[in-house]
Amino acid sequence: MATQQKKTGVLKKQAVMRKVLLATVPCIAGSVYFFGWRSLAVILVSCIAGFLTEYFFCRQRGEPATEATLVTAVLYALILPPTVPWHVLVIGIVFSVALAKEVFGGYGRNIFNPAMVARCFVYICFPLAMTVEWAQPVQGWMGALGMWSSATSPDAVTTATPLALMKAGEQSVTYAQLIFGRIPGSMGVTSALLCFIGGLYLYITKTANRKIIVIFLITYGLLSEILYRIGCPQLQGGLYALLNGGYIFGAFFMLTDPVSSPKTEQGRIIYAILVGIFAVVIRNFSVFNGGLMFALLLGNMFAPITDHIVKEIQDSRKKKQAIEAKTTS
Repeated sequence: MATQQKKTGVLKKQAVMRKVLLATVPCIAGSVYFFGWRSLAVILVSCIAGFLTEYFFCRQRGEPATEATLVTAVLYALILPPTVPWHVLVIGIVFSVALAKEVFGGYGRNIFNPAMVARCFVYICFPLAMTVEWAQPVQGWMGALGMWSSATSPDAVTTATPLALMKAGEQSVTYAQLIFGRIPGSMGVTSALLCFIGGLYLYITKTANRKIIVIFLITYGLLSEILYRIGCPQLQGGLYALLNGGYIFGAFFMLTDPVSSPKTEQGRIIYAILVGIFAVVIRNFSVFNGGLMFALLLGNMFAPITDHIVKEIQDSRKKKQAIEAKTTS
């Protein structure tokens, strides 16, 4: 009698990942409202390409694809320019799933945040597409809801984001614009308010690690404020720095990735502080306008080392306490 092969499903359901997807809804809605329905198409294409790539690898192992890949695809799309070319979008997500995730053995084994790896890869390989053209958001209460894309004419495209203007020492946007998001930038993270609403859901439901969020925001904001107070000309204070450049989105959605962040409590604290410091240094003292992308990947690189050191210290203390207990008894 021939043995029956056990069939595997197409997609593995993950309750935590569905919560993250739900939390991105305000940012997705904002991207459509500010920049047009092309933004939603970008997200859908990213999800399809990411899922097909993972399904190809998982099928070889007899495993289903995971909802985590959909999270990666959505987060990756939200941190891209609204004008991102289709080939750049697809190349980035395929590279991320194949070489930042599957090459390590699939879900739960990757070292780096896959969404940020994807953006970093296309940022380096396609710098013009990622840094030169930024769509202007549509003004008016209807926004871009009646449009495919806000970048319909040369006048609707700018060559600089508020973060770039601020670093160059030119006039920056107001706090209100940063909060509500009617500014050029990555399509899903221009509004600090929408990012916070989605992130607050993750915080309240304990889907994201609270310590990482709070410690990163404090570190980044406080260090930015200190540099501003001592006279760094390109800075405008800690609060302004936090509201600009998608840092709130990064704190809630990127740093808290359960796979690429540390597993120990002390390690998470160190990790959040390191990423905050790296982000401030790279943003203000390098040629790059934003610092979170490289800062997060550096933090991911140090995460296993941090956990190892923390565990070594804990084991050493336990052994010392055991020896002391024996000597006193």
